[in-house]
Amino acid sequence: CGNDKISIAVEAIADARKAADIMDMYLKGHSVKYVKPYFVERDDITEKTFEDRERMCRMTVSQLSPEERKDNFSEVIPEGFTPEEAEAEADRCLECGCKLFYECKLIDFANQYDVDPDRFKGDIEKKEIDDRHPFIIRDQNKCILCGLCVRVCDEVMGIGALGLVNRGFDTVVEPNMGKPLAESGCTSCGQCVACCPTGALRVRPTMPKDTPVKSECTDTVCAFCSVGCSLTLMSIGDTLVKANAKMDGPVNAGLSCGKGKFGFDCSILEDKLEEPLEKKNGKFVETDYHDALVKVAKKCQAVAARYGKDAVAVTVSDRFTNEEAYAVKLMSEAMGAKILCMNNRKSGIEPVIGHDASPNTIDELISTDVILVCGFDRPLNPVIANKMRMASESGARVFLVNPEDFPQTMNFVEKEYYTDNSLDFIKGMVAEALEMEPDCDLPGVEELRASVAGIEITDEIKTLTDIYLNAKRAMIVFDQNLISVEAATLLADLAMVSGHIGNPRDGILQLKPKNNSQGLVDLGITAGAEALEGVKALVVFGEEADIDTEGLEFLAVCDTHMTGLASKADIVIPGTGFVSTDGTFTNTERRMQLVKAAIDEGIDMANWQVASEISHIFEVDNEWESTEDISAEMNYEVERYRLAELGEVLGGVLEPTEDAKLVAVGRGVFADPIPCTDAHMNNISERLPKAVIPTL
Repeated sequence: CGNDKISIAVEAIADARKAADIMDMYLKGHSVKYVKPYFVERDDITEKTFEDRERMCRMTVSQLSPEERKDNFSEVIPEGFTPEEAEAEADRCLECGCKLFYECKLIDFANQYDVDPDRFKGDIEKKEIDDRHPFIIRDQNKCILCGLCVRVCDEVMGIGALGLVNRGFDTVVEPNMGKPLAESGCTSCGQCVACCPTGALRVRPTMPKDTPVKSECTDTVCAFCSVGCSLTLMSIGDTLVKANAKMDGPVNAGLSCGKGKFGFDCSILEDKLEEPLEKKNGKFVETDYHDALVKVAKKCQAVAARYGKDAVAVTVSDRFTNEEAYAVKLMSEAMGAKILCMNNRKSGIEPVIGHDASPNTIDELISTDVILVCGFDRPLNPVIANKMRMASESGARVFLVNPEDFPQTMNFVEKEYYTDNSLDFIKGMVAEALEMEPDCDLPGVEELRASVAGIEITDEIKTLTDIYLNAKRAMIVFDQNLISVEAATLLADLAMVSGHIGNPRDGILQLKPKNNSQGLVDLGITAGAEALEGVKALVVFGEEADIDTEGLEFLAVCDTHMTGLASKADIVIPGTGFVSTDGTFTNTERRMQLVKAAIDEGIDMANWQVASEISHIFEVDNEWESTEDISAEMNYEVERYRLAELGEVLGGVLEPTEDAKLVAVGRGVFADPIPCTDAHMNNISERLPKAVIPTL
């Protein structure tokens, strides 16, 4: 009755909604009048605005003729659109409003404080939208010059890729030196996007038709590096929209890197495997799960009967959850096969301190006195680099010792030392430390003295060793998969001789390569690619590596996409990623964290179900109905996890064990990098722009 608009049905429904809200408030005792919310409305849209778009007519829908409906009340449109027609009709939409409407703080405050922007209405200069960055879109038309992006880039991340340019009404936020964002020193961490209150900086949409729709939020943990950053995944149905770093994350506290911010969808990118495949006559054909899994079991059984149990091996990715890895491990035991991770490297510190785990935690870096960084790659560990920058600002002295082939740009480092790819520099530090600590009586000290005798001790080595030994608190940081086992052993020797071990803010931070590398070690999966020698049948879960497959008689791969290794397989089984997985990761500081599924990837069998079904074929039944069942069993069977609490560091600060000793090392190299075997990590690393960080 009250509607006088042209589009009667739509306006009537809108008016009814308003009336319903008012009635509801009245019945609850509130006396209110309807106030129209403030929206940004444009009045400059004409036909010319869309002259570059193809004109598409509405889809026609079948309906009853007047003759058919004149004497009844049947539906005029009995069938409606087919799904294909509905999609085509939706695709005609030209604009659905601001994509960040439900996240925009400015529109919230505008309504909360009854803002009337028309009071200051004036000429509006239209600026071009910059979408040259592969992940970030810059829309200066929405920028309110709050400066948050500039401050977070400079003060929090220490990059300074953005700045305020010009003065007065001409002021704009621009990348460094007017370059495209990807070339300005930007590390693609996404922090500027996360703090932008208006949508002037936003993530490039993953959906083909981006719309302002309310999304669901799921708290989980990043599945890339070993830091274990807490993320909030935003999804609409089974479509992932974006990832944001959690401000109260126990490790990252709101920090993130490009891999976590923009690589969250790696497991669901196009060409995702959806059905099992079997290679016949050199080509893959679809098969069913039962036939594929039975063939995996029978082929491995036949190889074991012919060559022995050691001829069969199972590899599991360190991107898998503890629960998935536990299921794969039990599967390997049912098969009688050996299990390994091709991303594993033998621990160099374990023979010295008795643990293949970081004795100390990440945040201890911020409050120590000296940080000795030996073998570090900033692009692989941007959050750790930022923690060390924070430590430097708090007064810590940071020193970098790196092989000359791995130069770093870290302007917070007090001094950088680049050496040839030998152990001489670290051995020199150990030799100098032994000279400064003549009363050292640790087991193995004489053998260690003999192994470093005759090493040239330069003035640089003397100075750095003196600073390290005389510090009240000092920590050593290194990438486990960048430096050699021998180099890691020498660093552990140095910590033991100096006494900088086994106390808070005083010890070693060993950076594992992946999100759950430490979890695999805790589960007893410690073998690496060296265990592939003599293998004739190989079952691979989630790993991609350039290995010699000529000697294999059978190869099966379970992964999300057709990787290079999968293309050589006899059987390929679809895998799932962390976005659809429940479970736990154990990060490099031994912190067990909860992983929660945000979407359903549409794969019939999850990774753990594939492993469990193969175990069943070998007549070993695991009575699991969910990952919670696996967690309960794992926490009972794995000693380290029996007293584990989610979100907490297992065991606190680790002191050297009773078996700790100094270990002598012969000749060797400083750097011996292992290529990452996670296709998802390699994928996002390729997609991210290569940042050239200016030295300030």
